[in-house]
Formats: sequence, structure tokens, C-alpha cells
Amino acid sequence: MESFEDLHGRDRDSWAVQDRRAHGRAVRSMFARIAGVYDFMNHLLSFNRDKAWRRRVAQRLDADLWEALDLCAGTCDLALTCQRAGRGREWIAADFTPEMLRLAEGKPGADRLRYSAADAMNLPLREACVDAVTIGFGVRNFGDVRRGLQEISRVLRPGGQLIVLEFFRDDPAGRGERKGVAGPIRILLNTFVPLVGRLFGRDSSAYSYLPSSMDQFLTTTEFAELMAEYGFGEVFVERQTFGIAHIVGGRLE
Repeated sequence: MESFEDLHGRDRDSWAVQDRRAHGRAVRSMFARIAGVYDFMNHLLSFNRDKAWRRRVAQRLDADLWEALDLCAGTCDLALTCQRAGRGREWIAADFTPEMLRLAEGKPGADRLRYSAADAMNLPLREACVDAVTIGFGVRNFGDVRRGLQEISRVLRPGGQLIVLEFFRDDPAGRGERKGVAGPIRILLNTFVPLVGRLFGRDSSAYSYLPSSMDQFLTTTEFAELMAEYGFGEVFVERQTFGIAHIVGGRLE
């Protein structure tokens, strides 16, 4: 049987895993296991900086935004942050792990969201139906990044925004460079994150996935180039907290 790392390994030309279905099952199972500690671990591992990163995503959205899709929504913290900031009249929260979506229940404003247990590779939405798509720490989990961008561009209206908050692979020569902190961050991710995952999340394998998936993923420059390839203009890259995370976004032309 292939390991999770084997399933996650990507072809650098297509940016797709070898077995998309097996990868999807593995990722879905992982998030179902850690759903109950997901929010706690996010705040703990980022020293609560993840909240500020989500607020920055909200600030990047158009003030007159109407219909929006939060893809790979998880427990819906990003959609709810944008909603509280007054961005978007109607929000769809989509994730292929129902156990994660159910944990949004009871959060302030969650009753105003529309939920969809949907896979980003095959969205159950008509063409050109939303004005913005946000993704918080989800693109790294796409079995096929190109397929995901194709689906996003399909459901976005012309002029619509895509805003992605993510941990990208180190890009010392590109627009998302970490400027000298990549080494210490990598040591932290490879040692501290799995340890904390074992102690608090009770699942070291799930939290070993974070650094390994970053190593297999795109740099900010590569992702920005893919966005341009799929019809996005005004593409920007914005570093967050010394380059620990990045926001990459653009507008469908």
C-alpha cells in the first residue's frame, strides 16, 4: 500500500497527484479525524496569527461583493470572518469533509451561510454564479491544482476575485520570498508541528502532513503563473508574518 506521502507526490508539470481519488480519500479521512481539534490547533500552531491573516483576506475583497464561495471552507472561519467584515451578502461554504462543516454550527453568523459538501475538483455550481472565491489553507490539498483552478474560473463571473491564503513552498528568488526566515520556519514545521499534533491533536501523522505537503506544493510565483494561465489578471502576492503564510489573489479577466 502506498504511503500518504506517496499519494501526495505531485508531477511538477501538471501539479496533479498520481491517484487523485486515493489522495482525496486520504485527505478527507485525515480531516474527519482531526475535525474536533482543527480550530484549536490552527490558533495554537500560528500563535493566533491565523485570525489576522483571515481578516486580511476579507480586506482584499471588494466592498460591494454580493455572492461569494468559500472553498475548502473547513469549519467556516474564513467565510465568517469575511461576513463579519461586511464582505459579501451571500456566502456558500463548500468542503468535501462534512465533519468539518458541521463544526461551524453555533458560531456567530453560521446560520446565514449556505453549506455544500462539495469537492473542489467537481463543484455542483452553474457557470459564472459567484463574484468571489476564497480559499484558506485548502489549495495545497487539491489532487489536481489545474483542475481546481479550471473549476474556480468556471463558477466565477467575469471580473470576479480569487483570494487564496496558503502555506506555499519556499520561494527565495520569487515574489513570495521569506527573506532569511525560511530555515528556522522549516525546522519549526518539521519538528514542533508534529510534536504538538501528537500532544494536543492526538494525531502526529496528520500534523506531519503540513510540512510534507508544503515541500510538494507550488511556490507563490508558480501559483501566480498558474492563475494567469487560467485567465486571472491583477495577480498579487502578499507576505504574512515574515512569510510564514502568503495571500495570492487576482481577478478573472
